[in-house]
Amino acid sequence: MPNVTLASFKAQFARNFTFGSAVPDVMDSDITNAIAEKDALFNFDLYPSDKPQIGILCEHYLTAHFLVMDIDAADSGGQTRLLQNSRGADGVSESVDIPDWMKESIFASTYYGQKFLMLSSPYLGGVVFTVAGGTNP
Repeated sequence: MPNVTLASFKAQFARNFTFGSAVPDVMDSDITNAIAEKDALFNFDLYPSDKPQIGILCEHYLTAHFLVMDIDAADSGGQTRLLQNSRGADGVSESVDIPDWMKESIFASTYYGQKFLMLSSPYLGGVVFTVAGGTNP
């Protein structure tokens, strides 16, 4: 049950992207492609049915993750960008790090992927329940 549309994506990320009909703006076809990539991986049933807005928000962030990956790939000629944990120039340096559990995920390479992970982690981490009882031979 896909919930991301062109209109809902543009409304969700109105401040994050510049939408338009020509490069370098994000075009409708870019969003449509990212929605298709999200649909290939996203399982809405993993999120609480009593709070559908959580799953819908996660769908939007996963779509944005794929969109940014596609834009980055186009900008770099298909070269990968690895996670950066330090950089420096002219005597100024910066070190950026994310939690280890995020580093192990393919989604940690973009801000939107990290938000998707943070929002999804309570539902995707696995839950174990114990139930008292026994078996009969």
